[in-house]
Amino acid sequence: MKSLLRMTMFLLAAVYAAGAAAQTYSRANKWEFTLQPQYTHSMSFSSGNGSGGQVDSSLGFGFGIAYNLSNALSIGGEFTWGSAAYVATIAPADGSAATTSQGTLQSNTIRINTTWNMLPGDFTPLIQAGIGSTYIDTNIPTAPPQNTCYWDPWWGYYCGTYYPTRTAYYVSYMLGVGARWEIDRSVFVRAMANRQWLQAGGSLGTPWTDQYRIDLGFKF
Repeated sequence: MKSLLRMTMFLLAAVYAAGAAAQTYSRANKWEFTLQPQYTHSMSFSSGNGSGGQVDSSLGFGFGIAYNLSNALSIGGEFTWGSAAYVATIAPADGSAATTSQGTLQSNTIRINTTWNMLPGDFTPLIQAGIGSTYIDTNIPTAPPQNTCYWDPWWGYYCGTYYPTRTAYYVSYMLGVGARWEIDRSVFVRAMANRQWLQAGGSLGTPWTDQYRIDLGFKF
């Protein structure tokens, strides 16, 4: 994916060079909305005592809104979500052989961020930093199955079984670099690579993931 990001930035630079003499479209004092398809690179983690896991690469999506204080600086927020398959290694406390389990990890992040566009023109490299909260559902059962009954607005009276699963909220941080090109007065594209850290604490410490995305944005 790093090569894809480099290629995308090269193409943006080439298109910018071809239209260097064109009109400059201001970002200052405008709101913007972005659609954010993203790719999250695989990662491994260790929680000590022989336990740990491997999370596969995955695709996700997000959207954001921001306000441009000037051509250089904007402040905004975004919401992203995704899911990824994983294999976990479980180490019994009695020292017997470790076992593995497979599942799907679901996550979503809401954060505020600030972006610095380094150049005033239509094409600019950028740096973005953000802080927020990340919710993770491991889908690992934490208790025996439980039965519940309720009145469903579509199906009427219904009874079913569900497993309570391990979930958690973590403070998360993000730092990203990329490039942006103003296509016209109301549309822009942005390519970014960022790293997100989770303040998990305990034996997990501060795990991180690398993400790559190409945003489609609208100014108004």
